[in-house]
Amino acid sequence: MTFATKRDISSSNEITAVVTRLPKYAKLVWLLLKDHEISGRQRAALMAAIGYSVSPVDAIPGVIPVIGQLDDLAIVLFTVSWIIRSMPAEKASRYLAQADLSIRDIEDDLHIVQRSSIRIMKRIGKLSALAAVGLYGVGKFIFNIIKPIKKA
Repeated sequence: MTFATKRDISSSNEITAVVTRLPKYAKLVWLLLKDHEISGRQRAALMAAIGYSVSPVDAIPGVIPVIGQLDDLAIVLFTVSWIIRSMPAEKASRYLAQADLSIRDIEDDLHIVQRSSIRIMKRIGKLSALAAVGLYGVGKFIFNIIKPIKKA
């Protein structure tokens, strides 16, 4: 049995806070999509980010719990941040206010998602290494059992 560390609980609380802001991000994305003044490149990037986030085929598939959703969220947050930062300040402020967000929220949430993703990937790496060692041990055990049978 494993117990959650203070870092795990803190990280979980941070991710929960990001998730609770998802409706605000959805509103901001909708406002950006309705804006006819954003460039074709920005619109294409936003549409690609949305497509990536809903597609079952991506770098880290959504069927992998948590990490599969975090990479989707990171792509959308990065794209939204890029578009907002490239707008005139007063226009960006208006959109952010309508969505009840700030540029600081976006940057902080992107940082939380990135940090949490790295932490999870490190854990997956450690678990994979332990599984590989365990499989090697089982394989060696089975081989040692089968080896004398072949000689007989």
